[in-house]
Amino acid sequence: MQSMSKIIACFDLDDTLYKEIDFLKSGYRKISEMVEKRYGFNSWEIYDRLLYWYSRKENAFVNLNEAYGISNPINDYLNVYRYHHPNIALSKETTDTLDALKHMGITLAIITDGREITQRQKIEALGLAKWISEDFIFINEEPKHFKPNRFSFDRLMLHCYEQFPDSDFTYYYIGDNPLKDFLAPNQLGWNTVCLLDDGRNIHKQVFDMEKGYLPTGMIRQMNEILNIVKDGY
Repeated sequence: MQSMSKIIACFDLDDTLYKEIDFLKSGYRKISEMVEKRYGFNSWEIYDRLLYWYSRKENAFVNLNEAYGISNPINDYLNVYRYHHPNIALSKETTDTLDALKHMGITLAIITDGREITQRQKIEALGLAKWISEDFIFINEEPKHFKPNRFSFDRLMLHCYEQFPDSDFTYYYIGDNPLKDFLAPNQLGWNTVCLLDDGRNIHKQVFDMEKGYLPTGMIRQMNEILNIVKDGY
């Protein structure tokens, strides 16, 4: 039996499918509302000050307690931030791109690092189940498995072989952080694509590093991935 060709387009989550700064703002808003309920301060004023301290790379939660003369546990702030249901959304360009990829018959996946609950809250809020099935979502919760470790890339490849045993595969990984996103898939022979920072990324992109860490392609807009994957047909 002749093998079928199968394209797998796997995405990073934060600062790739959506902007992580939106999650930060959502978390700060929830914290501001909590402080208003507990202590009576204006939540929008608190929110603005949290963003100001963040912009100055200061410890926003310590500053919050000091500025308002309260002793709310820092862990309370962290737990609200990490585990709240975020107010975030995909851009229209991203939803259109995901629609187009699915229409092309491409299987979509996610590999992301972070707390399981936090990342799943993001995925749910973004509505990604419309395009990506649960068994193609891989969350590295244990630091030893964080990218650039190959752990989840190997897991995805094994899963693809099990799901589509009579197929030959072409893999793409679309991410934003050369420090961790592209080394493992490069080593595995994937095509790697970096979505360039539009000025809103939380982590600065660094490209002055060994070739193995660098993507094989770069895009400025998400929809440019469509032209790249067409070459895999």
